[in-house]
Amino acid sequence: MKVNKAELQSVLEKVKPGLASKDLIEQATSFAFVGDRVVTYNDEISVSHPVTGLDVTGAVKAKALYDFLSKVKQEEIEIEWENNQVVISAGRSKAGLVLEQEVKLPLDEEIGQAGGWTKVPTNFVDGLQFCYPCCSRDMSRPVLTCVHVNGDTVESSDSYQIARFKMNKAFEIGPFLIPASAAKELIKYNIREVAQGDGWVHFKAEGDTIFSTRVLSNEFPDTTEHLKVENGAPLTFPQKIGEILRRALIFAKAEIETGDIPLVTISVAEGRMSLTAKNEYGWFSEDTRVRYNGPPVKFAVGISFMADIADRIQDCSIGEDRIGFSGKNWQHVVAMLGDGGPEE
Repeated sequence: MKVNKAELQSVLEKVKPGLASKDLIEQATSFAFVGDRVVTYNDEISVSHPVTGLDVTGAVKAKALYDFLSKVKQEEIEIEWENNQVVISAGRSKAGLVLEQEVKLPLDEEIGQAGGWTKVPTNFVDGLQFCYPCCSRDMSRPVLTCVHVNGDTVESSDSYQIARFKMNKAFEIGPFLIPASAAKELIKYNIREVAQGDGWVHFKAEGDTIFSTRVLSNEFPDTTEHLKVENGAPLTFPQKIGEILRRALIFAKAEIETGDIPLVTISVAEGRMSLTAKNEYGWFSEDTRVRYNGPPVKFAVGISFMADIADRIQDCSIGEDRIGFSGKNWQHVVAMLGDGGPEE
């Protein structure tokens, strides 16, 4: 059968987040074709999407199939299923890939138990995108490695900072905890609906993509009191803060359990603000004037977060042990650093 190569590549790209880097479970590094859908499953995430014209059941090694399609220049290819192999013809090129005719992934057992679909808040992905960078990577406290979704609230914390986002409506299921690694992939999809599973939560995106993620059953700590900044002194960031942050990003690296989120350390004293960052390739420092009359302070914060809020809000509140940022539907609190901050 003839298949549009670009369309098939696009479908495979949508399900790639469910692939594992190693076959820790059988077929976890394969694209599994199940009727009119292609599925990936790595025991933490599973993604499926409709695939047109390939009504077949079996599993094919993902890397071999995807890499071959990437090298093919023809817009249309021929695919034939022959017993235990898939034969792909593109011009004068032919490739045969082993087809495991039995799909051994626990799709029905694990992700096939979904309840009814309900609408998600329209700004749910915005909430995930805002909160997941604040998750911890310390697996000794697994609950803090997740984004907590509870009613109309999305929140996260790594014990050093807290992020909370209010959605425009409440979830009809939950509460649940999405691992940050899954949230980082989920924000790439235009999520429309959600369904509760058994130890899983399933999200349906535009185009009938279904993204399923394991969720934790632990209880997330109440962060309400920690979001308060008592007797805070106002601080107004300079208008050129965005330009400084872009320069700092060149030398920033991940610190203090925030994963791959580049950090900048900010020190404020006597009307001056200093921004510093460093990595294995070098370091960066820049001073600028700032409107602030409180005691000297020092804190570290994600550069992407700071650059984002610099476009929307320039004011924050600095308390005795924390600094608080807030907008119309979000709060972000960062603990102050001692002398041994992350730039040391």
